[in-house]
Amino acid sequence: MTDLWRADLTRLWKNKVFWGCLIAVAALEMFIVCNGCRQAVMDAGSYGYALDDFYFKAVPLLGLFAALVIGLFLGTEYSDGTLRNKLVVGHTRREVYLAHLLTGVGVTALLTVACFLAGVVGIPQLGFWKMGGGSLALSLLMALGFGTVLAALYTMVGMLSEKKSTTAVVTLLLFLALIAFSTWLYARLAEPEMNTGIIITAQGMEWGDPTPNPMYIGGAMREFCRLLMETLPTGQAVLLANGELTRPALSLGASAALTVIFTAVGMALFEKKDLK
Repeated sequence: MTDLWRADLTRLWKNKVFWGCLIAVAALEMFIVCNGCRQAVMDAGSYGYALDDFYFKAVPLLGLFAALVIGLFLGTEYSDGTLRNKLVVGHTRREVYLAHLLTGVGVTALLTVACFLAGVVGIPQLGFWKMGGGSLALSLLMALGFGTVLAALYTMVGMLSEKKSTTAVVTLLLFLALIAFSTWLYARLAEPEMNTGIIITAQGMEWGDPTPNPMYIGGAMREFCRLLMETLPTGQAVLLANGELTRPALSLGASAALTVIFTAVGMALFEKKDLK
């Protein structure tokens, strides 16, 4: 399996899409942080901006770039005939699958590291992180965790799809569906329990009496939705971007469990797949 993984890394190193996405991730992070620096200068200290306020904003989009790279990378396995060649020379399907999984994890890890390194451009203007080195390392670990889940999901799709275009489209659609659901769920959880409207009177504008907000999620359903946000990889990414990922042990455990599930299901289906 080591030889297979090295071969994948060699291909990845020469992959223009991978390098393009790596540069795009770094550029996006630098743009977000530099825009934060501009806001800090314009506000002239009226609001205590810190690097933490902008540093993780690009994290949710890492899954998009990973879907593009992994989808196209694995799609060529069938179209170029390299997958069958690997099996013909004696490698097992499990070895082939795990080698591609490790490559996918490597892609998400490199994209994450590129994002975090690019964000340091804001240190001269905004200073160092207020959260401290320990919390920063934990945030990086959680980002690597949900990135690994997405890599396992994309690998499962790529190893079961025989068409390059289908693999790329499905991985992108999966990410877009997950991030859209997580964003919608986050917005619902942010709804206030009570609404207080403004009433125009002869004396001017006055606050009205609080009324129940029909969009508010409460009770056991709120706890369930919060659990979904902290276990879904895109939900974790949204929470991390907003500095609200408060139960790291739960999130890391969920990432590990989902990675094992996606890998086990993908390998089982790949073992039975008819490779024409």
